[in-house]
Amino acid sequence: MFLLDDHEVVLRGVRDLLSAEPDIDVIGEAGTTKSALHRIPALRPDVALLDVRLPDGTGVSVCREIRSNLPGTACLMLTSYGDDQALLDSIMAGAAGYVSKQTCGTELVSAVRTVAAGQSMLDANATKRVMERLREQMAGVDPLSALTSRRSGSWS
Repeated sequence: MFLLDDHEVVLRGVRDLLSAEPDIDVIGEAGTTKSALHRIPALRPDVALLDVRLPDGTGVSVCREIRSNLPGTACLMLTSYGDDQALLDSIMAGAAGYVSKQTCGTELVSAVRTVAAGQSMLDANATKRVMERLREQMAGVDPLSALTSRRSGSWS
């Protein structure tokens, strides 16, 4: 397990929480995208827990890079923001899960185990918001508008 968060208190708290579990080993951590992208390939963790917003970039870009170069590493996004676009971007980058920093410790541990087992884990509230947003967007789209028009001509 690798941890990426720019807040020392959060990083320490998450490390202590996860390290207390007998089946979870925290093998590395970083506070910046640059440091994470340097350390993760050398450590090859099964799971990378990535803060979405960082001072020098985003966890989404780190996730995209990890998934491109280390497909065996599952990315679990962690955020304190209710940003639907970040959730969509995370999914598109290949994240296996997305959880809020407001989640309780047992739920975070469960999310780590879920993505480590190759399954997806998305925070229920975030998923609901994104699904509602997608439905609203789709409701305003006429499926026929995507078709190109044909020029009518005579067949004579």
